[in-house]
Amino acid sequence: MDILVIISQTLLYLCFSVLAGSFILLLVPSKFRPDIKIPKRLLLISAILLPVFAFIPVLDITLYIAPRLGLFESLKIVLTTYKIGTAWDFTLLGSIVLILLISLVKSTEKSNFAILGALLTFGIIFTIAWSSHASVIDPIIGIISDFLHLSAVSIWVGILLVIGWFALNHKNWLEFLSWFSSVAIGCFVATILSGLFLMDLMIDGYIDSWLVSYGQGLLMKHLFLLPLVFYALVNGFFVKYKLSKDDTFNPIPWIRVEGFILFAIFTITAVFSQQSPPHGLPLTSDIISPIFRLFHDGTFESGHTIGFVLNVNSVWFFFLSLLFMGLVVLSIFKKASIIISFLLSCLFVICIYSMLMVTVVIR
Repeated sequence: MDILVIISQTLLYLCFSVLAGSFILLLVPSKFRPDIKIPKRLLLISAILLPVFAFIPVLDITLYIAPRLGLFESLKIVLTTYKIGTAWDFTLLGSIVLILLISLVKSTEKSNFAILGALLTFGIIFTIAWSSHASVIDPIIGIISDFLHLSAVSIWVGILLVIGWFALNHKNWLEFLSWFSSVAIGCFVATILSGLFLMDLMIDGYIDSWLVSYGQGLLMKHLFLLPLVFYALVNGFFVKYKLSKDDTFNPIPWIRVEGFILFAIFTITAVFSQQSPPHGLPLTSDIISPIFRLFHDGTFESGHTIGFVLNVNSVWFFFLSLLFMGLVVLSIFKKASIIISFLLSCLFVICIYSMLMVTVVIR
């Protein structure tokens, strides 16, 4: 069931991104973006799947208590008394309205359609934030932070995905970059600030949280920000330079790579968001992350903290990370496949992660 929950949450975030990116791009005048053709069927399928994927965590809790109360009684209790259940009720309601809007509208090019669609999409995102771990710890700061976090990333990923896969050409690309660069910076800042608020709620210490699975997920997400920022700079500066010198240069592949990395961050979020946050939990051996144990085994007790000691292995992984970063840069100049560039970026992150893990000592 855990695997199903992880997959469902990853696809839920993807649906939010498709909807948010589509509605925002439909609001942008055509002279400020490439020509795009967003299939209405895609919007409809994404809207239909929202309550389906959002229901999986509800089902997980229902099945957990069903042996004692029965399936239907458990489902009734979860949907009417549990926060995750009542939040899903509103998710379903908002999704039904969104489905009707997409189904009944004749033209997706009308601004009223895009405005209503965007409002409904972000309203449904709010219902997901309402049922998050952070909202349980602090109903106000938790909900607002989680809403801003998911909204900002959905906008960023959504625009990249829609432009990357549904643009018919790269006409008006410089005009597109002129406003999208500002949007991406705004989303990045909003993601960082809301993430800091969430971390303050969910964990007692960032580095010490690496001992548990939740903290491992945070670390991996943050390390993927390194290649993400790199490709954002490539799309913001290198692509502008190339287009000013060569009108035939196709910038879309590099938008796709940036989208792949953001989707990888989405996947990591889905995997580790199901783990219990370490806020207030005593440190015991049974909650230590299995990934952390690959690098450090032994007995862990309350009061243990993480320190750092430089060694040969950490230097080795550092130089490996530099090598892969150099290969990423080379792949851009050699116009390599976007899959190769993405894999090299992943290897770069793995090396940085391994460098940190082998440098860690338990005190």
